[in-house]
Amino acid sequence: MDTNKKSIWKQADEFLAMTRKILVNGITALILIVITFSFIGGIVGSFGDSSEEITSEDKVLWFKPIGVVVDTEVINTDSFTIEDVLGGTSTEQHQLQDLLDVLNHAADDEDLLAVYVNVSELGMYWASAFKIAEAVKNVRESGKRVIAYAEEFSNSSYLISSQANEVLINEMGQVTAFGLSRKREYYVDLYKNLKINYNVFTAGDFKSGPEPYTRDSMSENDKLAWNEFANPMWKKMTDMMEDGRQLAAGTIQEFGDNAWELYKENPEAAQVALNLGLVDKVVTREEIKQYMFEEFPNSENDKYAFPDSISIYDYLAEIDEEKEEFDNKIAVVNIEGAIMTGEAAYGIAGSDTIVKNIQSATKNDDVKALVLRVNSPGGSVYASELITNALNEFKATDRPIITSMGDIAASGGVWVTTNSDHIFAEEDTLTGSIGVYGIIPTLDGIYDWAGIKVDGTTSTKASEWDERQSMPEYVKDAIQASIDNTYFKFVSKVSDNRLMEYEDLLPFAGGRIWSGSKALEIGLVDTIGDLTDALSYAAKLADIEEYSVKTYTKEIDPFDAFLLELFENIDIKTSIDPRIEMLIGEYPKHMMLIKPDTQNVMAYCFECEALMNYK
Repeated sequence: MDTNKKSIWKQADEFLAMTRKILVNGITALILIVITFSFIGGIVGSFGDSSEEITSEDKVLWFKPIGVVVDTEVINTDSFTIEDVLGGTSTEQHQLQDLLDVLNHAADDEDLLAVYVNVSELGMYWASAFKIAEAVKNVRESGKRVIAYAEEFSNSSYLISSQANEVLINEMGQVTAFGLSRKREYYVDLYKNLKINYNVFTAGDFKSGPEPYTRDSMSENDKLAWNEFANPMWKKMTDMMEDGRQLAAGTIQEFGDNAWELYKENPEAAQVALNLGLVDKVVTREEIKQYMFEEFPNSENDKYAFPDSISIYDYLAEIDEEKEEFDNKIAVVNIEGAIMTGEAAYGIAGSDTIVKNIQSATKNDDVKALVLRVNSPGGSVYASELITNALNEFKATDRPIITSMGDIAASGGVWVTTNSDHIFAEEDTLTGSIGVYGIIPTLDGIYDWAGIKVDGTTSTKASEWDERQSMPEYVKDAIQASIDNTYFKFVSKVSDNRLMEYEDLLPFAGGRIWSGSKALEIGLVDTIGDLTDALSYAAKLADIEEYSVKTYTKEIDPFDAFLLELFENIDIKTSIDPRIEMLIGEYPKHMMLIKPDTQNVMAYCFECEALMNYK
């Protein structure tokens, strides 16, 4: 067999890599020029007056985070990505605990005049949205005035904003809290037209991940699993919205069911929201500025400017307290994003980074327990097992492992918890999805269409087939056997950890998803609680009273840290068509599935993608 052959996809991948290299080298030259001037500017600036100390006294806390909510910020320093080159920006990450600390402290801060909330450009999962909403509610109930504003309110941003004293909306905006929708694109006809054949192997009746490659619509099992999870979540969300706005029960549901008729009668969507009591005022940007000036005049008495304010991170720096250090440590290792091999990056729980972190904790004798913080929809089975093996090594030292599930701990995100001594989940955690699938595309359809024949000779029968030919039955049977065996291992790991019989766990496996509260009921988790609860329990198992928390994160080279800070301050941006930007974002995920040389045995929860609410 010719080992030097290159598939069409391989050639396309090499072409894209070369193009990327050319673009990166070009932009690097420009950046070096800017760096030179930045050094000069920094040296000159260092002789200037130091800035005044920032305080919160007589100011409005400006709570307007833009980006996404994460457990722990992860910085990708390995290389420029195509998004970096074409998009010119990276996603701003806001740690959930930082946001909660700011709001919780603001509730008792007598120096602050009020809190302004605008979370319309903040992406987050529902569990995080509920936590932030509770924190805003706490600020309001403490007697502090909270004013929320947006130009469009999504499910999550309206949930949070509904807890404010006043909700303002732009005259051109609308409330789009229309419920929990999950739509997917189904590619089976597309790939049929492209002559690409997908060979899909699954284990788990409710494992819906590969459905877009085998169906042209959502299966009944997928609908059932999703609705059983989403409907109680939507009820909880609308209850909180209506309670915050003092609306009659059912108001939000009725609004969602009749919104298009209401807009037909009154095309002014913001006015419709006002008439229903969803908001208190409809304003322009100029009017909100004037309103805020009347309520909180600024020190310059400038009616065209917003009030004197303090930002989230200036306020966080002011309230941060020096924490006492103790000899005993509890390690926190984060698994956040899709579990894949390689280094961690935004949205990627890289097993190389995570294994290094676990090994560092294992070698540290001061670490008396480990808390695994999981916020992941799963991913590669192989990468998940690498993480589990490292955790086994830690557990062999007779130190406890406690799992804390965040927004999502599903599929591979469950796999990595299977050697925990105790599992905490939050009420709104999405977990479960215990199932496995594999996808292997073949190019025989394209080759037949193009009139290309593949032939040759091989030393063994095992090397007869390659991806340019249709997959023979004996290969399909072997792969399905491997998928079934992986599923058996997965269910066995979970059943052993949960002290359940294999057969007793099967009804709750099969790819089904569950909320944290339901998972507690059926025995998939031990306790409802957050990361703080998990740390306290870890200390109890480790029999220590005083301890410090040591969070292991991706190590950053000092020079990389310098460059990151420099690029952030330079603030270079290029413009890109948003449609192209969307395609760039989707490209890596789909390439992962169609590259023939990629391991495609996955334990991934595709339902989880519907949980993130963007602006």
